[in-house]
Amino acid sequence: MPLETIEMSAVIAAAPDDVYAAWMTAKGHAAFTGAPASISARTGTRHTAWDGYIHGWVLKAGPGRRATFSWRTSDFAPGDMDSIVELSMLRTKEGTRVKLTHWELPEGQGERYAKGWEEFYFAPLAKYFAARTAKKKPAAKKKPAAKKKAPARG
Repeated sequence: MPLETIEMSAVIAAAPDDVYAAWMTAKGHAAFTGAPASISARTGTRHTAWDGYIHGWVLKAGPGRRATFSWRTSDFAPGDMDSIVELSMLRTKEGTRVKLTHWELPEGQGERYAKGWEEFYFAPLAKYFAARTAKKKPAAKKKPAAKKKAPARG
């Protein structure tokens, strides 16, 4: 059976280490996706997301910039092999370019999973960091109102 590969990327307004930490920790992953997750940036550990819909193993975890996973969903047929996801994070002027390559997907499922990555990962990740950036900015200081002078008596 032929297999499919998808490649996509997005620029996220945050530092690579922050993006990596959000994706590769259970707390961060759940914070930006809005769904429970179990993940660790340690090679050989199990990962799950979306109440177990996504599951697999961390095959390689680099120091804050790259990770590779075996990956499958509960929609895969029992005889389908796990697919492979590779993430890389590169610093850009705007923040971090997150590149995702997902290969060995069962035939006919590439477009569906590309839409899922965009809707459930890239868009929420961008929104998550935009909200964090907005919280960090100090509120604009208002100038006190000018005092009115009393009219001169004459």
